[in-house]
Amino acid sequence: MIIKKIIFLLSISFFFLSCSSNLRIPGESNILIKNICSEYYSIAEGYTNIKNYKKAAEYYKLAMRDKSLKPSASYKLARSYALAKDWENAEKAYIELLKIDNDNSEIKASLAYIHGMKGDTELALKEYEELIIANPNIQTYLENYINLLIFTKKMDIAEEQIEILKQRFPES
Repeated sequence: MIIKKIIFLLSISFFFLSCSSNLRIPGESNILIKNICSEYYSIAEGYTNIKNYKKAAEYYKLAMRDKSLKPSASYKLARSYALAKDWENAEKAYIELLKIDNDNSEIKASLAYIHGMKGDTELALKEYEELIIANPNIQTYLENYINLLIFTKKMDIAEEQIEILKQRFPES
């Protein structure tokens, strides 16, 4: 009797196990993708924490497959490229971010910095000028602009901007 029950239970288990590969829960693949993308995002964060930005960028790109993670992963991807000094990819990533949020001065400032680091100093100077006009109370924009002016040996303009810096931010 016990053997019959065991055989019966095993046969039912076998039946359900063989059928389970064909049964799909609605939305199951979306949940799996979302979970995998969340894992990619976590891995990217781990690489960011240990300052392996190149590897972090790889995983942020993978995490972007999930629509809910895409905004955050896109920003962190751009930042990872910049921190890895991959200026070409950083520029592309920040331009994409700017298309989504074209009034974001932090994205514009990052792009100006990247252009300066790429050697496109005239474009970077123009972008910093625009940032300073739109955001006169943000000290770092003015400081970066002055540094770039000094780097490009535009000393007369740099001296003028240093005076403005002293007036606006006397503690600097």
